[in-house]
Amino acid sequence: MHRSAPLATAVAALLATIALPALAQPQPPAGAQPPAGAQPPAGAQPPPPTPGDQPPTAGQPPAAPAVEGPEQLRARARTALSSNDVSGACLLFEQAYEASLRASQSGTPGPAPNEILYELAGCHERQGKPNVAAAEYGQVAAAGGPQAESARARRDALQQPAQPPASFGPPSAPVVTPAPASPLVPSIASPPGPPKEEPGVLLGDFMDTRLTWTFGDDDVLHETGQALPLSPNLSVGDRRQYRLFFDNLNSRFAGRENLTHLVLYKKMPGFIRNLDTEASLVLRFDIASLSRNANNVNQALYDSGSFLRVFYHTDGKADGKEGLGLTFFPLDTDRMRLGYLYDLSWGGTAGAINQSIFPRIVGSSPGAKLQYDHERFSVYAGFKTATIIELSQVLTPGTSEVEEIRTGETNYGFLGGAGVDINDWVHVDAGGGYFEQGKFDLPDVAGEPVYTTGFSARAVVHHPDMPAAQSIDFLLYRNDPNKPQIFFKPETYTEGKTTWAVSLEYDNLFQHLKDFEVAGATAIQQARAAALQANLKSGYLRSSLTAIYRDLPYVLRNQPSFIPFQTVPSNDSVSTSNELFFAVAADYHIPSLHLTPGIGAGLQLPATFESNTFDSASSPISRTVVVREQGNISILPVNTSAVPIIQARASLKWDLSRIISAIVWAQYVRDNNATFVERDPNEGTTSLRTFISPDFLGFGTMVQARF
Repeated sequence: MHRSAPLATAVAALLATIALPALAQPQPPAGAQPPAGAQPPAGAQPPPPTPGDQPPTAGQPPAAPAVEGPEQLRARARTALSSNDVSGACLLFEQAYEASLRASQSGTPGPAPNEILYELAGCHERQGKPNVAAAEYGQVAAAGGPQAESARARRDALQQPAQPPASFGPPSAPVVTPAPASPLVPSIASPPGPPKEEPGVLLGDFMDTRLTWTFGDDDVLHETGQALPLSPNLSVGDRRQYRLFFDNLNSRFAGRENLTHLVLYKKMPGFIRNLDTEASLVLRFDIASLSRNANNVNQALYDSGSFLRVFYHTDGKADGKEGLGLTFFPLDTDRMRLGYLYDLSWGGTAGAINQSIFPRIVGSSPGAKLQYDHERFSVYAGFKTATIIELSQVLTPGTSEVEEIRTGETNYGFLGGAGVDINDWVHVDAGGGYFEQGKFDLPDVAGEPVYTTGFSARAVVHHPDMPAAQSIDFLLYRNDPNKPQIFFKPETYTEGKTTWAVSLEYDNLFQHLKDFEVAGATAIQQARAAALQANLKSGYLRSSLTAIYRDLPYVLRNQPSFIPFQTVPSNDSVSTSNELFFAVAADYHIPSLHLTPGIGAGLQLPATFESNTFDSASSPISRTVVVREQGNISILPVNTSAVPIIQARASLKWDLSRIISAIVWAQYVRDNNATFVERDPNEGTTSLRTFISPDFLGFGTMVQARF
């Protein structure tokens, strides 16, 4: 029996297990209370009875509880607070806030979530939880609105540093700062006491955590071993083949990883007025690599952008965004790159995944960046250093003989750029850089420098409510309780609202390499790439269109070139083709069922390198190499050319909560550029490269938590 037979049964069972409960279970409307019998959180007090509630008559079944919306819950919270039931009031405010979020997502009229969050912060302040209250006030202030200024003032009051000890001399009149008026939280004077010790870093706080359980088979049509990468039978775990070429173009990761980040973060005001200081130690835990038991700790635990930063507020505002910042990266600078779409970015230092601008790098690449931020624009300049093994010639001690040795030498990279909002609808970015890449060790050009320079530019035309996108892998990690950094904020939908964005990016590199055609000479080889993206969001519908162009040198920009450190041959016996692909995707969210069906498809014309020669009988012979990325190539049979690749996927996502989702999908790939080596059936000893069946069909299911 072919292995696809039992798979069909398994997939059908998985679909029934995941999808049917969502369809069968009725969903409560927004703002509904938990079902009867649900246990309240530990330590929570039961809410006070609503006036007018009557106990059920004997022998008569109790009436179904009325569904309370955010306005009713807020009214009960205010009543509880006025009767000094602070704990019960805070619990009711939390329920009202969650109900208002659900109502806002479903388009149901009601109080704004930030209005209730403001009152919840006041309740927590009265309850003696200043850190929680300050964080909630900060969220209200960041969102804007009529209560933003009041929330900002109350947050700053909670964050005021302790008063210094009294000095000797005549007593001075105390300065009294009146607290902002609040109908719910009266101002309570604190008794005098010694200054409080500054709190330490937030130990034990992990961020950007992703846990994924994946079960499936990426290829049910071929036996294990017939195609590369190998496709074992149905199993649990992520596979490289699950990632299609149009997946997660703006991220380093595929979306099915198991990892987390330990972030030890501290921020303090400086001794200089308007100066802020902050530091963050960021350690990434790749749990999947750790579980392989490969004894390679460097692949499982590594720095992910630790930094120190000082920022001077030129606008004089403590929470202002305008100012001059100096960021130090003591360990690695992979997050400081050029380019804007992650798949086209350059200047990174992630050598473990073939994304380092410094070939043959030893260790990591620290550096620093100076940036000025304005309300409408930003400009920056930075540098990074790397140790690269280079060939050197030295005199043998005591002799006149020349000895060749390899030593680690410091190489530098310099980069800078700017971004400006022309208006609320147009954003423009530009940047450039220069990177030393060691020296040639090829005999005829030994000792000459290798380097890459280039520039990137992007223009974005967008709706004001859909700003220019930035990869999460470019962001700095901050574990600040007063300004929580939310990486996986649930998607919000507004019925009847349409937003859109169109971006165009162009990247051009100039690489100094050995000239393949001329002995002892070097040449500049260009590498080019471009991307056009369009995104549309209308109500519960999202759609995107992507087109990407990369020439062969750009695909291999970090190697660099097809023959490392040499230009691509330009004679008549060699020809190349560039990569071009198009992709479309769309999904539709069904809020009542928390389901999001989606579909995506793409067409790729891969980059190739083709050589032409003649055999002993003067017959032409051509050999084509398909280059998908650095280290991923396919050699085609003699006298055959590459053909387009088609990929498609259909998926169904079920949101189980704000952090956990379940997904089932089916994917199809038609790639007639995949080959394997077999013995010649006619001759018996000669190995021949032949095509395998071009169709690949796979299925999978995934349960994932992100927080």
